[in-house]
Amino acid sequence: MKLDNELDFEAVFNSLPSPHMVMNPNFDIVAVNQAYLDVTMRVRDSLIGVNVFTAFPAAGESRRILQESFERVRDEGIVDVLPVLPYAIKGRKGFELRSWSCTHVPILGKDGKVAFLLQNTQDISQFQDACSVAGLSAAGQPQRADLGERIEIVQVLNQTLLATAHHLHRLFMQAPNFMCVLQGQDHVFEMANLAFRRLAGGRDLIGKAVREALPEVANQEYFTILDSAFRTGEAFVGRKMRVFLRNKPDGVAEEYFVDLVCQPIMGESDKVTGVFVEGADVTDHVRSEQRQALLIRELHHRVRNTLATVQGVMNTTAKSSATIEDFQEAFTGRIASLAKTHAVMTEELEQCVSFQHLLNQELGPYCDEQGLRIRLTGPAIDLPSQIAVPLGMAVHELTTNAAKHGALSKEEGRIEVYWTLIDAANGPALLCEWTERDGPVVTPPMREGFGSMLLNRVLSQQIRAEVKVAFEPEGFRLRMIVPLQTER
Repeated sequence: MKLDNELDFEAVFNSLPSPHMVMNPNFDIVAVNQAYLDVTMRVRDSLIGVNVFTAFPAAGESRRILQESFERVRDEGIVDVLPVLPYAIKGRKGFELRSWSCTHVPILGKDGKVAFLLQNTQDISQFQDACSVAGLSAAGQPQRADLGERIEIVQVLNQTLLATAHHLHRLFMQAPNFMCVLQGQDHVFEMANLAFRRLAGGRDLIGKAVREALPEVANQEYFTILDSAFRTGEAFVGRKMRVFLRNKPDGVAEEYFVDLVCQPIMGESDKVTGVFVEGADVTDHVRSEQRQALLIRELHHRVRNTLATVQGVMNTTAKSSATIEDFQEAFTGRIASLAKTHAVMTEELEQCVSFQHLLNQELGPYCDEQGLRIRLTGPAIDLPSQIAVPLGMAVHELTTNAAKHGALSKEEGRIEVYWTLIDAANGPALLCEWTERDGPVVTPPMREGFGSMLLNRVLSQQIRAEVKVAFEPEGFRLRMIVPLQTER
């Protein structure tokens, strides 16, 4: 039972003097009022649940024009008007070609999408017939343009305007920059193009306020920007602004960077009615700039370290060299090894080099065809630049010492290097074991040279490596543990 003051919308719908019909998005008829039944000469049960083109069959241009109008309303959510539509329907004497004036209106559901289409249609056949017979003036002279021709002109203009509006709508939706139109002081989404919807994670936006549709922006500055643009009527321009958005409706907010323009929309009397938002996702560009800045800092850091390393190598080599020739030979070899390590890291995007590459670039020249003289065994382990440089120099010193005094100084001498990745107290670490066999009898050195100083002092101080060496008579052995988590 309805209260006296409760509005009965069904009664209102059926009492409307103009014909109205409601369809679902499949163009199935779901409701008609009495005026519509009267003008089409149908009964309600013959229409409800029936597709409109089954209830009113037609072919050719009339069918195409009407269907395209329905599709525009359904797919774009806009009102579409057909001032004059010739369309034959079945009457008392069979099919009759009649002229109609139609207005099609989208009805949105709670999700902001088109749930129904409302058609208001007027039979203007008699009106057009009257126009066609009124072709003479009172003096019996032909009129310059009868009313029917004027209607046709209006229809052409209307179709031109509709085509222009649809073209602009497609441009808006397909624009590479993100765009949206917000109405009212609550900033309700009226339109949002595809780029904006992608940025918002494909969420339903139309008909929702920004605070409801994008709640993760609540603690950021964007609501304040929109409120200020609506209140003051002044545009806002921002560059490379940081924003956290969910790229999925139920996902985690991720960091983006955007160029943003918020332009107030002025209505009558220069009053702000909404805000037009336009911008570009420049996240990739900002990431590239950040990476470039990081690489520049890394380059400066590496240049300073390299210069300090070269100076230390020069000073230590000079102290341990008996002659200028010895100094030149040792210093040149060490700088060449350092240069090769830097060259490899420069070619790698992540500024890393594999441990096996360091071994190959020093021990490679001593390999035999059978692979018996040099044996390398271990997994692929990439080393950051802070570790690779001193470790590369250490491998060079071990190889040079083996070639001058150790296993590589004899043809039957062999070197085996085994390495693996282990869990140390402070994280992952490289375990390396260097073993020399079948070389000359080994005796401990009488004094500390550059190689011993590098192994015993530099590696422990620079990269916190644990190094143990054994000068056993049957061959030199080394065992070292190198932490892979660096400190800057």
